[in-house]
Amino acid sequence: MVDATVATVAALTAIAFPWEALLFGLLLIILAIVIIKVLKNLFANAVMGVLALLALSILADWAKYPSVKIAITLVTVIISALLGLAGVGLLIILKLLGVTIQ
Repeated sequence: MVDATVATVAALTAIAFPWEALLFGLLLIILAIVIIKVLKNLFANAVMGVLALLALSILADWAKYPSVKIAITLVTVIISALLGLAGVGLLIILKLLGVTIQ
């Protein structure tokens, strides 16, 4: 009888639940959710920056206001995409200070 109880306890401990794997899986799910939220915000910020750069270029041509016209180059698009609206503001300030970005 004692041998059967010891064998049963040994069998139950051999089939232990993998808590580490469960915690790791939950951690991966939480990390994926956070990364997706951050990427959505970055993507929206980049789109707004590029659209603002295009709108500024079009409106500066239309209003004949060349002191604010920013040339649309690869560098200016990258700056406005990475920094968003703040990047466009930075480009405007740099343009008004006489710094040209090519």
